[in-house]
Amino acid sequence: MTSFVSELRRRNVLRVAAANALVAWILIEAGSVLLPTFGAPESFFKVYVIVIVIGFIASLIFAWVFELTPEGVKLDRDVDQTKAEPQSRSRMNALIIGLLVLALGVSITLNITGLRSDDTETVANAIRDSIAVLPFENRSADAENQFFADGIHDDILTRLAGVESLRVISRISVDRYRNSSRDIRQIGLDLDVRTIVEGAVQRIGDQVRITVRLVDAQTDEQLWAETYDKAMTLQNVFQIQSEISAHIATALRAALSPAEELRLASIPTDSIEAYEKVVNGRNNLAIRSFSSLLAARQQFERAIELDPDYAQAHAGLAQAVLILVTNHQALPHAEAYAVADEALEKALDIDPELAHAYAVRGLMKMMQWEQKRVGDGNLEAAADYERAIALSPSLADAYVWFASLRESESNFDASIELLTRALAVDPLSRIPYVNLPSFYAALGRNDETIRLLLRASQVFEDWSTPYGYMSTHMQKLGRLDESIAWGLREMELSEDPMAGGSLIGIYQEFGNDEAVTAYVEAFPEDHPLYPLGKSYWHYISRDYDAALEAILELDDIAAIPKNPFMGLVVGATVMAGEYDLAFGYLTKANPSLAADTEFVVDRKNLYAAVLLAFVEQKRGRMGEAKRLLDQAEITVESVPRLGMHGHGIKDVHILTMQGRPGMAIERLSEAVDAGFLSSQAFDVWPFDVDPILEPLRSDPRFAQIVQRMQDRIEIMRRNVEEAEASGDWSLLLARAETT
Repeated sequence: MTSFVSELRRRNVLRVAAANALVAWILIEAGSVLLPTFGAPESFFKVYVIVIVIGFIASLIFAWVFELTPEGVKLDRDVDQTKAEPQSRSRMNALIIGLLVLALGVSITLNITGLRSDDTETVANAIRDSIAVLPFENRSADAENQFFADGIHDDILTRLAGVESLRVISRISVDRYRNSSRDIRQIGLDLDVRTIVEGAVQRIGDQVRITVRLVDAQTDEQLWAETYDKAMTLQNVFQIQSEISAHIATALRAALSPAEELRLASIPTDSIEAYEKVVNGRNNLAIRSFSSLLAARQQFERAIELDPDYAQAHAGLAQAVLILVTNHQALPHAEAYAVADEALEKALDIDPELAHAYAVRGLMKMMQWEQKRVGDGNLEAAADYERAIALSPSLADAYVWFASLRESESNFDASIELLTRALAVDPLSRIPYVNLPSFYAALGRNDETIRLLLRASQVFEDWSTPYGYMSTHMQKLGRLDESIAWGLREMELSEDPMAGGSLIGIYQEFGNDEAVTAYVEAFPEDHPLYPLGKSYWHYISRDYDAALEAILELDDIAAIPKNPFMGLVVGATVMAGEYDLAFGYLTKANPSLAADTEFVVDRKNLYAAVLLAFVEQKRGRMGEAKRLLDQAEITVESVPRLGMHGHGIKDVHILTMQGRPGMAIERLSEAVDAGFLSSQAFDVWPFDVDPILEPLRSDPRFAQIVQRMQDRIEIMRRNVEEAEASGDWSLLLARAETT
């Protein structure tokens, strides 16, 4: 034994072992931090360690078999030990000491300074505590039982969303994986989650079998599984849902508060038919189309008839009517608010802890505040959103609507941050994909807006909204031919009769009266906005007296949506010379501008403030007009000129009314250089009849600017004619990709 140890020393195997052990330690310590930083999975780190260990063993074998000599590396048996020079042990000792110091330095850096310490564990736990509940498979012979599988899935997801320590992916994103062939690992990567729930439901007569399993998305390892066989009663089903949710939370080491335990165990209804209506209503709400929202409203109303104490049905009804207004202008605001307010009051009376109801109430208060922009409605809405998020931290709609409120308050940093949080819990949700580019447009980042809208149209190819947003954005960038291409695509995909409505202004610029007539005549007579049709037709025909007469025949002008149709009302009254009437409409629609001394012009009322200043000048109230213009002049500098949220030529209007025509002409020229071509997208009248610009028309430079605009409009008109003739709009659509 002594001779063997002596031989190890002679061959420097022990020193090589010490040196390589230190090198291996340094590599493992560094890898434990650097590999996760670059997104390497845990399995890769295991392979990394095995390779280092193999290398360590190989180095020992190498040191035993070979010897380093002045002539190079030789097999030990080929070296004449009587003539061999003793190896420098002091050099090897120095190397070992140096490696030891380095290893200690690396260890101290990673473990004491906090570069690793608890952070890695915290990140790992955060990833582990992220979960996606995939749609449950319906294994029943009757396909109509799909609603039952959907309901169980949706309720489990909703219950888990109320657990503060879990990040739960919302249903809109997981619905993309219904009947999907993608494997668990890929879904985990798509949704950025560590764990996934899969389940199936089989209903046979009065019995139901529910199977569910919790899987590690990185390894496909089953963490927990259970099968439930029960008599088919709603109480049994809700009990199973509660047990599943609690088991999942326990498996993920999520500590449940007493309030969370109560919410997990809740039984929302005793009516299986009401439950079915609510499940189908939620499905239709998620689709967001005009017809699906109408169906959702009817389904929630029927659920309430079947069970008046079903809180989720009342909250769903409120959301359906509010979305019908915001997305499709399909209800008078007053009717929608009355229905929603009553439904929400009932929902929260039944269940004061219903997060969804608080979020929808926040939406309603926000909508009401945005109409008038006076009072504390925005603060009340914010409080409701915060309450909803506290009760259900993974409620994506609350973040999305809260972001819209912050945007309305011009707090764009907060709005973008809230949308980012929304995408964390609902990475494939549609609304953030169009709201986020809208927020960037408000900041004047128009190229970024186009890039994000392109991304939205690629992710959701059959969804009309990104195409509509892009059409509006292009129109307000002065890219009229591209706007037509995107707008026509929107009309192909949408059931909403208002889709593509902004194209009428472009067709007017092109002199295409046939396209305008076709759109107006195709508008359905049963639509709430149909009574405005006669007035609108007279208006675009420039018969302003007839347009005003038709408006005055309407039973309830207050029911007209503020955007965009109040512009029609004000435009008709101004062009007809009825300035007192115009003043009444403007101040009623914009109460923040009606106060005698306290009005403030901001981004949201800039358009109305400039119009009101013009009306006040015509009414001989020069002092009031000056105050409006002075504030508007400051505000307009913070608003982009072009794009979805651009002001167009509001600065030109302000300067003209302030009696500064020279500077107004210069700004108009700058606007055209930047891409402005048409007032139709920004104002209530065409550029050539804009009454505010009348003092500028005698300036020779004005005619030259108009000619520049007309030349470019003519080029775009020809581009559209060529696309129409060939039926190929791809070239115009593709231009956005080169922006």
